Amino acid sequence: MRLAGLGLLVLLAAPTGAQQAPFELNGLFLGSDQASVEATSRFTCADPQSPAADKLCRLRPGQSETVAGAPIKRLFLYFYSGKLEMISVTLDAKHFVDVVTALTKEYGKAAVETETMQNMSGASFENRIYTWRRGNATLEVQAYGRDLENSSMIYRTDFSLQEYTRRSGARAPGKTKSQ
Repeated sequence: MRLAGLGLLVLLAAPTGAQQAPFELNGLFLGSDQASVEATSRFTCADPQSPAADKLCRLRPGQSETVAGAPIKRLFLYFYSGKLEMISVTLDAKHFVDVVTALTKEYGKAAVETETMQNMSGASFENRIYTWRRGNATLEVQAYGRDLENSSMIYRTDFSLQEYTRRSGARAPGKTKSQ
């Protein structure tokens, strides 16, 4: 009986689940307030005048960032109601494997999908898409973003996708008008 009671006490004292680390890029966390990001003086922010966000920030001229040692070509921060809801990063595609390896070490195994892309000459390429989830956020890394020279990374909250869809009048992916 004592052994059963001790086992129950150990179960009750143990944490119910490990807290997953939130997505982060060089000290930028989804959900951060706009004022704290602007206070770093690494970014310049403006009103995009589109449903993409209330405020859009980018690296100031002369500023540079890296991810897993790879230089970032483009970095955009999207804010809704003063909160960072999406981070968009463009990298040279030659760094894709190193970046995915580093993200896997940090966030664990990703879900992986593939799609076929074609260049203007008709040659086919496999685009690998790695996706991690943390609470209400997704991190997606694609071997090829808009073209075959660049990889893309998007950190986004579920709210950012819903809000963009609402503001633009577009349907959410996989939804029809009757849903």
